[in-house]
Amino acid sequence: MLKNVTGHTNVSAEQGFALVVTLWVMAILGIMAASFSYEAVCETKVESWSSQDRRAYNLARGGVHRAAGIIREHARDPVHSITDKWFSGETLYKDIKFGPGYYSIIRPESGSAKRKKSGKDSKAAKDAGVFNYGFIDEESRLNINVATMSQLQGFPNISNVLASNIILYRTKKQGKKGKDVPPSVAMAKGLVDGPIRSLDELLQVKGMTRDILYGSSGAEGIAGHLTCFSSGKVNINTAGKEVLHAVGFTTGQVQNLLAYRLTGWKGFASVQAALSTLAAASQSTHVEPFLTVQSKNFSMTCLAGFVPGRHVERITARVSVDKDQLRFTRWESESLPRI
Repeated sequence: MLKNVTGHTNVSAEQGFALVVTLWVMAILGIMAASFSYEAVCETKVESWSSQDRRAYNLARGGVHRAAGIIREHARDPVHSITDKWFSGETLYKDIKFGPGYYSIIRPESGSAKRKKSGKDSKAAKDAGVFNYGFIDEESRLNINVATMSQLQGFPNISNVLASNIILYRTKKQGKKGKDVPPSVAMAKGLVDGPIRSLDELLQVKGMTRDILYGSSGAEGIAGHLTCFSSGKVNINTAGKEVLHAVGFTTGQVQNLLAYRLTGWKGFASVQAALSTLAAASQSTHVEPFLTVQSKNFSMTCLAGFVPGRHVERITARVSVDKDQLRFTRWESESLPRI
């Protein structure tokens, strides 16, 4: 009797062990199935996001090319002015419907906007959708590669010592890059893009600070008035007061010029006409070589998305035009966080 009971007990133990093993196997298989299912869902989402990224990039790319087409359409205009309707404005460049989504053309970050990209003021402006729609005319700025000592001193916070250090840095950099075309020659050819290729390089100049270059709280920096890539000349019809003053115009002449713009004036037809109107004939020797009434280089940032105002892709580009030729001299793309 005891033997039978013992034998029965052994069988029960074996059956119990088999049941436990079976349950463990089922649990492991369940975990594996759940893991595979999760991976499949993740892969599906990744593929979906990847597909959306491609669509967003193509949308932004299309927006840049459409904007470049507008620039090319006006490349042969004898005069380019900041008051031209194609130059800026929400009608042409804000939330433009294109294919499956929308795009906006805004002016790239510069000056104090670059001071602290993660700063609260900059972030608040972006969150509120505060943008300047249109292009940046590189000829509206002073090219750091050809700027003279007196022109540099025309900007706030640029002392004669700092101006001298900037020119010294530029000269040394030009000497190291012997293959580069000298700025004077490049200016004659209509394109100056070196030896300084980025405004950030100016932070290497002795005496230059981030506050002077990009500004500090409540104070504008000089970066928004400078460029490294332009014809080397300043378009008198698009330049701001700071640049006009730096080029060599007096405060009174600058005020008169800005007053013309407020009347909806179309711009000076020639540099000579501008100098005559502004009574600046006596300054022509040192300002005329740096002036023009046409622009050849434009920068833009295209923000694209599938819902107006919700951007998921950004492309920053620069376009150079010469008669009927157009080429991109800068192209940077970035996917934006999806909220």
